[in-house]
Amino acid sequence: MTHTALAALADRTDRTDRTGRTDRIVLRDDRDTFTAGRALDTVHRLARALCDRGLGPGGTAALMGPVSTRMYLLLRAIELTGAAQVELPLALAVPDQVGLAAACRATHVVADPAATDPAAVRSVAALPGVRLLALAAPGPGEDVFAAAEALPAEPFASRARPGDPGRISLTGGTTGRAKPVLRRHRPLRPFSARWLEPLLTGGPVRMLKTDRLTGLGLALGDATLVCGGEFTTLPEFTPEAALSAVRRLGVTHMVIAPHQLRGLVEHPGAAEGGLASLRCVISATAATGPALLKRAVAVLGPIVHPTYGQTESGNITRLSPDDYAGWDPAVTRSCGRPVPGAHVEVRDPQGRTLPEGRRGHVWVRTPQLMDEYLDRPEDTGRVLRDGLLDTGDIGYQDARGFLTVLGRSGDAMVVNGGTVFASEVDTVLQEHPGVREAATFDVHGDGGATLHTAVAPRPGADVTEGELRELLAPRLDPRHMPSSFMFVSRIPLTYAHERCPTTLRHWHAARASERT
Repeated sequence: MTHTALAALADRTDRTDRTGRTDRIVLRDDRDTFTAGRALDTVHRLARALCDRGLGPGGTAALMGPVSTRMYLLLRAIELTGAAQVELPLALAVPDQVGLAAACRATHVVADPAATDPAAVRSVAALPGVRLLALAAPGPGEDVFAAAEALPAEPFASRARPGDPGRISLTGGTTGRAKPVLRRHRPLRPFSARWLEPLLTGGPVRMLKTDRLTGLGLALGDATLVCGGEFTTLPEFTPEAALSAVRRLGVTHMVIAPHQLRGLVEHPGAAEGGLASLRCVISATAATGPALLKRAVAVLGPIVHPTYGQTESGNITRLSPDDYAGWDPAVTRSCGRPVPGAHVEVRDPQGRTLPEGRRGHVWVRTPQLMDEYLDRPEDTGRVLRDGLLDTGDIGYQDARGFLTVLGRSGDAMVVNGGTVFASEVDTVLQEHPGVREAATFDVHGDGGATLHTAVAPRPGADVTEGELRELLAPRLDPRHMPSSFMFVSRIPLTYAHERCPTTLRHWHAARASERT
């Protein structure tokens, strides 16, 4: 991926003028603007600065900070040094950040002082043998960008050794404690964003990415550069900030989580034409339900692309506007069809392929499949077999290739002798005009498990428990009717933008305690 992105920068650089006066802007945020020439020079200079500070094959850089142009260029430079890199999500508790850095054997910490807590940075940097660097000044650590300015900009030959640790990412933790996912350096790792190429046509591309620079964020940055576009970043998503960026910069493409998509299309500015420049919105990290999809298309038009993927696999499926044009419920409940290069199988617990329409374990093979879970050979052996990954999800695929994912196998709830997934309840509830979000969860007690649902009503809506039961009754097995409904202002999420059942159970227990 690095060489593809760097080659794209080189192709766009006017070699007669390396000052940035003639080549076009490719990276932009509120702190920096980089032309192709300046970006390419910065990557090579940064690689030299990092090597001078001891980073190289066998080392690991722990990164603390949100998505930014500097973070994107830093990651590219780290890849050239041959070191490994791991993001420490800012939403993690400080002890968990320290633990992740230690588990990945970090030798360097690079923090963005504009977006990190200095105390948290110092806690991670206090690990034995760790050197602290910064993306900018002032703040704890040496400003590696300032140090790089004095170094030569000539091309830096990659020092990566095939088979060495490359990128380490953290799973969402939906099945328990999050696991570090390792991808090793490969001489010819496939470019991960080929599936995006059909979406990057029809004129100039100005891509917006917010929050974290995950694997998808890197793929989007690469794809944007390869197609000759401009990659814009925001450190934190808010509907107001996203709307402002779209208006000011003429953003044409963006990727956001479903709950962010909901906030965006519900903002008054969206209905006033503030998003008119958008040609493509990719919804990622969690399921985009039919009700949200319909609402988003009503505001934005048929430019929304729900996707399904995992940290371990990269992107797996995409639901295109052509797919959902007829609003077939079987299609809008799905997460689309496999993207080019992805292969999907639905298997029974014994590993046998199931026929179309049968529920089972979802297995996949993708170009960006992980190599292993870091230092977890048993976990790796359990999910990787014959080049395919057991995603841990339960779902089914129809004759047209549409994959419907019901939920994690570990999240299957056995209630009153039957098995139900939260999505089977929540998808129906979200059809209620007064329901903004819903999240169903189970609570275990002496008499077995009981089912409960948290409901976040739309502002000003008057939603009653009776209406919700009436909506569910004809479409749900009576054994799976929730025992109670808990009305809340929001559905809690994990750092990976996924629903957090642990918090929901805490809220339920607190309310039950208040009633006794």
